[in-house]
Amino acid sequence: MLIPMKIDYALRLLVYLTLNKDRGLIKTNEVSQDQGIPVKFLQRIANDLQKSKIINSTRGPSGGHEIIIDPKELYVSQIIKILDYTLSPVDCLDDLDICIHTSSCSQRELWKDVENVLIDHLSKISISELASRQGILNQQVKLS
Repeated sequence: MLIPMKIDYALRLLVYLTLNKDRGLIKTNEVSQDQGIPVKFLQRIANDLQKSKIINSTRGPSGGHEIIIDPKELYVSQIIKILDYTLSPVDCLDDLDICIHTSSCSQRELWKDVENVLIDHLSKISISELASRQGILNQQVKLS
C-alpha cells in the first residue's frame, strides 16, 4: 500500500504552516520551494483544505496560507478523510465488485483489520505532534 502524494503533501503543508504559524500568511512559492511540492498541486491541496476550514488561503501579492484549526486538535486520519482517500491495503475493501472472491474470501477480514489498525494509529497522531517532530529534525540538521 502506498500513501498517495496528495496526503503526503497535505501533511507537509500543514506541518510547515504550523511551524510558521507566528508569521501569519505563508506564500505558496515558499512552501513549494521548501517542501518540494509543485505549485499547482499545492494550490489544489490548499483549496481542498480551505474548503474544509482547516486553513485560510488568500490570493494576491500579499496572500498566502495559514492554519486556522488548532493543530493539537487536527489528526492525520482526518486529513485522509477530508481529501477523500482510503487506507485500504486491498481494493476489494472499497469495491466489492472488483473480485469474484469477495463474498467468500478468508483474507478480506484480515485486510480490514489491517486498515482499522492503521486508521486507529493515525487517529492518535496530531499535526501538532508531527510539527514538533519536524522542528526537532530541523534543529538537528542545522547543528550538523
